[in-house]
Amino acid sequence: MGLKKKTLGCLSCLSFLGVGTWLADSATAQCVQADISVQYNISGSREPTERVNDVEMQSRGSCRGNASVTTGVQGNQGGTSRVNQNRVVRHRFEGEDTNDGSPTVQIRSNPTIDVYNPADRLSY
Repeated sequence: MGLKKKTLGCLSCLSFLGVGTWLADSATAQCVQADISVQYNISGSREPTERVNDVEMQSRGSCRGNASVTTGVQGNQGGTSRVNQNRVVRHRFEGEDTNDGSPTVQIRSNPTIDVYNPADRLSY
């Protein structure tokens, strides 16, 4: 009985080693493309802010362990006329043409904020 338990215990440990090796072999560090920006307007304008946030992300081929991150803040404070905010971003990764199944992770976080401030319409 003692020998069976030891044998089963060793087999169990060996099976986990196999799974651990498989997991380690299959894990790869992917590439990341990220665009983080804020566009805000705090003014007395009653017209909506005109915004363009043109972000293009491209990835071709295999990519591992790299990151491309852009950040931007466009802001306006004060005034009573219409506000225009334009932003253009281009990300591009080019790697070897392999079929390893590791797509580039793409992240976009681009909030827009409008705050009407009637105090900007007061004349002194």
